[in-house]
Amino acid sequence: MTATPSRDENAMANVLPDMSEQKPSDLCARGGIAQLLQAEVPADGICWHRFFGALQLALIGLLFLTGVLMALAYTPVPGTAYDSVDYFQFSLPFGDVVRGVHHYAWNLLLMAMGLHLLRALVVGAYKAPRQPVWISGVLFLLVLPLFIITGDLLPWDQKGYWSTQVRFSIIGSIPVVGDFLVQLFRGGPLTGIVALTRLYVLHILLLPCALVLLIGLHMYFLATRGLSGPVSGNAAQRPKAPFMPAIVNRGLAVFLLSAIVLALVAWQWPAALGDPADPTDSAFIPRPEWWVLSLNQLVAIFKGPFMVIGSAIIPGGIVFLLGALPFLDRAPERRPSKRMGVMLAAAAVIAALTALSVMGYVEHFVRPGH
Repeated sequence: MTATPSRDENAMANVLPDMSEQKPSDLCARGGIAQLLQAEVPADGICWHRFFGALQLALIGLLFLTGVLMALAYTPVPGTAYDSVDYFQFSLPFGDVVRGVHHYAWNLLLMAMGLHLLRALVVGAYKAPRQPVWISGVLFLLVLPLFIITGDLLPWDQKGYWSTQVRFSIIGSIPVVGDFLVQLFRGGPLTGIVALTRLYVLHILLLPCALVLLIGLHMYFLATRGLSGPVSGNAAQRPKAPFMPAIVNRGLAVFLLSAIVLALVAWQWPAALGDPADPTDSAFIPRPEWWVLSLNQLVAIFKGPFMVIGSAIIPGGIVFLLGALPFLDRAPERRPSKRMGVMLAAAAVIAALTALSVMGYVEHFVRPGH
């Protein structure tokens, strides 16, 4: 005997689409959205000391947005590049604000990334099972300076041109691969249209793709390995909060607040644009940015054949130790007071980098003529 569908079943069939007729991609998309709407995260993910992760995403969004706007008016040709940046900043409405937001957002992003990693180190968030989260964060930190290095040459002004020359010299001191990397970036014996084009492609295409991939991996590892719990290890009664709207609203609020603050700063203090680049003016000495002062000072200390110590060995060793930290400190203890070896080593590295930065600041900004 065949069962007859009830009135309620017929009504639901009229309202809901036939799942057999849906495309697999549509089903996956709907399933993903449904899971996102129902997802919950620990409520302490909204606390103030986890603020830097949301701030980084907001700043990256601002950088992508302002970068697209500037790219619409940019011409990657020596000479013309400077004119296009000058026109964008001083002739187009709000061009100075857009370029200023782009400039200040990078500086703030580096600060937020450093503080984010420092917090993770202090609370032991790199420990099992969150090792991939930490490693993807270290890779993220390595990619960010590449954006500034490739972007400095794009305005084709004196500071950008000669800063790039200094960086090519430092890269060239790396054994085995140094000369190859310089030729890869520069494309010839001189820094000209080939170098500008290659750095432009890296800056607006290849590096953003790598950054988005790293962010996706970092988020995936966060979702699968979880947020770090209390340092005491007692997470039995850890309250939950819905991902939407709690976390999403927080991210939007941080984005809007960052945009407003940076726009006001850019309006008051526009990003600098120096004189057009003059490749014959070898007497021009560019002042290093704050984030690279320590590296510049290391290179100044180790001169000649020993330059590789300051340009590659010491920085590479620090980065290697950062990446290997989850495997060097495998004990489950996360309280800082019980990990004095790691805390003292981190404090020593930070103190050394700070001292080098102060020395570099005095040399380049306080007594530049000495």
